[in-house]
Amino acid sequence: MSIRVLKAGLQTTLQGAPFSGHRHIGLPAAGAADSLSLALANYLVGKPSGEIAIEITLTEAIFQVDQPCSIAVVGAAEYVRINGQDQPHHLTLHLTAGDKLDIGPSRPGCRTYLAISGEIHSDRLLGGRSTYLAAGLGGFHGRALKDQDIVALSDTSPTMKVDRTTPPTLRPHYSDDHVLRVTAGPETDEPHNGILEELCLRHYGVGARANRMGMALEGLPLRTSEASNMPSAAVFPGTIQLPPSGEPYLLGPDAQTTGGYPRIAQVIRADRHLIGQLGSGSRIQFVHTTAERATGIYREKISLLSSWLGQINLW
Repeated sequence: MSIRVLKAGLQTTLQGAPFSGHRHIGLPAAGAADSLSLALANYLVGKPSGEIAIEITLTEAIFQVDQPCSIAVVGAAEYVRINGQDQPHHLTLHLTAGDKLDIGPSRPGCRTYLAISGEIHSDRLLGGRSTYLAAGLGGFHGRALKDQDIVALSDTSPTMKVDRTTPPTLRPHYSDDHVLRVTAGPETDEPHNGILEELCLRHYGVGARANRMGMALEGLPLRTSEASNMPSAAVFPGTIQLPPSGEPYLLGPDAQTTGGYPRIAQVIRADRHLIGQLGSGSRIQFVHTTAERATGIYREKISLLSSWLGQINLW
C-alpha cells in the first residue's frame, strides 16, 4: 500500500511529534510546525495526535493512492479535491484505489496537513520519525518529497473505521493577521529594560527570510545596545531574539538549540502552533502576558481540545 506524489509543491515533508530529549547534542525539536492542525487531521482518521502525516507548505500538492484508505485534510489549503470534485476540510474522507487527491495552495495561512489511515513509513532516529531538513534526518530519507516519490503505507487495515467531523468550535481560523501572546525572555531586563513593552506596542510583518528555522520580522527597529551580542545560550521554538539590526527574529520548529542574540520574549506554548501558519507577508501583534497566566491559558486550551481529541499535547 502506498501513496504516489504526483506534484510535490514547494516543501512537502513527513512530520509528526518533535524530537525530545536530544537538545544537548544539538538536535532541534523539528516536527510538525502546526501541532494543532496535525492533531485534528490525525484524529479524523483514528490516529494519535503526534503520528506522522504529510505537511504541505504554501503551494498545491497532488497525490494518488493505490489502495482504499481514509484521509483527512486540515489546514490553510484553499481547496481539497478528489478526482476533481470539491471536498470539505475537517471531515474523514474515504478513497478507493486509483483516486487522485488535489490539495490546493495555502490561502491564507502557510501549511496544511494530510493524515492517512495507514501507517506512513518514515525513517526513525533517536526515537523520532519527523523530518529535520537541515541535517537530512528522519522522514522520507531526510528530505522533502519530490514528484513521483512513492511513500509506503502499512497494509494493515485499521481496527475501527472512523467517520468524524471536527466540531466548528474547534476548527482553527487561518489568517494573515496573528496575535501571539508572549512572556518575558531572559534578556528583557537591563540593558534592555522596557524592550518587551516596545515589542508589544509595534506591529510586525514576516519578511522574505522565513522558513522552518525562523523568520525575520519587519517593522520599526527596536533599540539595541552593546549587549546585542552575548555568549550563546539556550533558545527554543517561539524564542524572539534581538539582532544588532533591531529587527526581531522569531524562531520556528527547526530552530537551533543555542543562539548569541538577546532573548527578549518567548511565545507561549498555547500559541506556538500559530507560528506554523506564518509566512512571508503575515502580520503579527505581540501581547505580553505573565508566565503564570501562560500556564493557565495552556491548561484551558488543552481542556477544551481534549473534550474532542482525548489526550493531546501542543508543542
